[in-house]
Amino acid sequence: MIDLSDPILDEIIAKISEISALVHSYGWAEANAGNLSVDVTDIVKERCPDDARTFLVSRTGSRYRQTAKDPRENLLLIISKNDEDSFSPPYAKPTSEWISHRSLQFALPEINVILHTHPAEIVALNDDRIALDEALLNSHFQEILPEMSVYLPHGIALCPLLPPGSEALCLASTKALKNKDALIWNGHGLLTLGKTLDQALDYQEIIVKAARIHFLKIR
Repeated sequence: MIDLSDPILDEIIAKISEISALVHSYGWAEANAGNLSVDVTDIVKERCPDDARTFLVSRTGSRYRQTAKDPRENLLLIISKNDEDSFSPPYAKPTSEWISHRSLQFALPEINVILHTHPAEIVALNDDRIALDEALLNSHFQEILPEMSVYLPHGIALCPLLPPGSEALCLASTKALKNKDALIWNGHGLLTLGKTLDQALDYQEIIVKAARIHFLKIR
């Protein structure tokens, strides 16, 4: 079976370290805020059961700044088979929001990465009228940042304020996302989904920039 020390994971773990350092440098991850999951099934397929999916996931309590410096101590492998998850190392526990990551990863097999952060500009939208109207938010963001429609042609989904790590948030997220590549958890943060970590971070950068411009224009 696969474990975190396997050299086959070196490249993807190095990329997670790089992206984690950027997320922290942007100020999007205070304390242990935010988390990520990466589907590595294709990378480890020769070391895992054929009918299992394997993910690299943030550990509970981990911090992006720590993941950047020592990724293997802040990640775990989750092998999902027959609706059951096994962890490596076995004593490690995933982020409390793994329930939402898992649901979205299985609902959207075409994506590999879910990146969750807490940018201040996104959290602040909770008190703005555009956060109550998905169509309005998307048209407004596309108007103030034209490249939004190029990178995120399907727009951004909105999810109401619900308890982090809850079944209710998981169900609402899956329902809201549909064919979109990004989801705002109102009052909480931003999730972006992509085939690669770079793509997921691209989406984050673009959306946060649009939110920042929004607030600059209304000052």
